[in-house]
Amino acid sequence: IPSQRPSVQSLLESNIMQLVSVIEKSNEQKESQQSNEQLNKENNELKTKVQLLVIEKEKEKQENIKALSEKDKTIALKEQEKQKAQSERDQEKRRADTEHAEVIRLTAEITRLNKSLLSVPSSLSTITYQSIIPDPDHTIQQDNKIIRTNKGSRSTVAFNPAITSGIVRFGGFLEKHPDNRFRFGIADSSAVFGSDEGPWEGGNYKKTVSYYKDGDLTHIGDFIKGNSPIEENKTVAMEVNMNIRPRTLTFFYDNQEQPVSVTDIPSSIRFFIYLLDNNSSFTVTQFSNVQHSSAKGGIKGQRIVEWGKEWKK
Repeated sequence: IPSQRPSVQSLLESNIMQLVSVIEKSNEQKESQQSNEQLNKENNELKTKVQLLVIEKEKEKQENIKALSEKDKTIALKEQEKQKAQSERDQEKRRADTEHAEVIRLTAEITRLNKSLLSVPSSLSTITYQSIIPDPDHTIQQDNKIIRTNKGSRSTVAFNPAITSGIVRFGGFLEKHPDNRFRFGIADSSAVFGSDEGPWEGGNYKKTVSYYKDGDLTHIGDFIKGNSPIEENKTVAMEVNMNIRPRTLTFFYDNQEQPVSVTDIPSSIRFFIYLLDNNSSFTVTQFSNVQHSSAKGGIKGQRIVEWGKEWKK
């Protein structure tokens, strides 16, 4: 019976094959290890590069943010400077406008004062006057103030002397009289005003010219507009020139000549006032002869109406 034991050659070949297999496996493992090491190395290098790129990108981002911030600051600073310059220009314009307005105001004031100086009559000679009070219960006089009492309803007060010659001014100011029906004016010296009567009653409307508080003039016919309304405590005045023909009546308000005047007035007149409101008053500040007339004419809106004629608007 042949022996079943492998031959030495077979065993040797087998061992050699096993050794080769082991060597190959070892080489494969070595190569795999080397490959893994290479991969790990490359992976680490890639990670390092990525980290460097991330750092670089973040740095670039921060630099961009800083650049934008500096740009914004520059823009904001320029805008502030622009706004400041505009504000300074606006302030300069307002200052110039204010100065210009002040120059205009002062020029107008100088013009007004010059006109006022021209309106002030020269060579005043005060006239001693006497008020003609129809009813002492309705009207009283305290010094140069004519006062309406609480009794009655109307008070027309004329003044002596009657004026027949010269250039004469009469003026004063009104107080506590909100009603627009206050009036002052001249009357033919033949007119007589009764107790509790207005200056138009008893046919006297044909013998009087009245300047109402609202500025209207009245005589015969229509009311004539054009003169200034009267404010309380503002000076009103009348000037009659009896030296010229035809004789004239000129009104003044706050020292300004009024555009509507009257011509051909009677040869003898009296000044008068008419008070309606209780406790109202008129203070006489001037009753004087003057050497020269203050009426200059040439006023915008000037109109001359004639005594004794029917007036039309």
